[in-house]
Amino acid sequence: MFDPRFKKEADYLEKILAEYEKKHPIYEEFRAASHKALQALLEEGGYRYQISSRTKTKERLKEKLLRKKDQDIYYSFVSDIEDIVGLRVVFYTERDRERFLKALKQELSGAFKTEEVMKENGYKATHVVMSFGSKRTSLSEYRHFAGLKSELQITSILQHAWAEIEHDLIYKDVNNLKVRDPRKFEILKEKMNHILEKYIKKASQELEDVMEKE
Repeated sequence: MFDPRFKKEADYLEKILAEYEKKHPIYEEFRAASHKALQALLEEGGYRYQISSRTKTKERLKEKLLRKKDQDIYYSFVSDIEDIVGLRVVFYTERDRERFLKALKQELSGAFKTEEVMKENGYKATHVVMSFGSKRTSLSEYRHFAGLKSELQITSILQHAWAEIEHDLIYKDVNNLKVRDPRKFEILKEKMNHILEKYIKKASQELEDVMEKE
């Protein structure tokens, strides 16, 4: 429900966005530190991987706030939003993904919450909400990260490639096909689902089998 501390919903948006604008530099530092810590753990484990990270822009945060508002979800503070900092690790195999998850849980002493996410569009990943524990935040260079959380998405290389393509063509509709020709847009969705079921899922499993036999 709407937070009664605010007289108008516009006041709510203004308050959260103003707080974020002030704290954005700290979140960007937190992103860089989280990226560095993950990369060190990945290199130590000898994984084959790709890693990327981002800090939400003010525009993207506003889109999220409006989307959540439509679901009657409101945040009291920026720190309540768990995906301000987002990281993604793409592995070549499920075996490495599972091994890394175990290593990550042992490494972090702060918040650690996992969720297996599977969507009809073919997206499949493990989402991890995490934070630095007291061991790190007791150090001067990490102290100002206390209480900050990031969201890590862990997936395989084929699932990642498919999700990126589907996101552009269907979710974002970069060609504006849904408006220009709704019928063709529905046909495209059907074709994408056919490709996913007939090729991508099968290729993902076969690639996994090949890598397991190395």
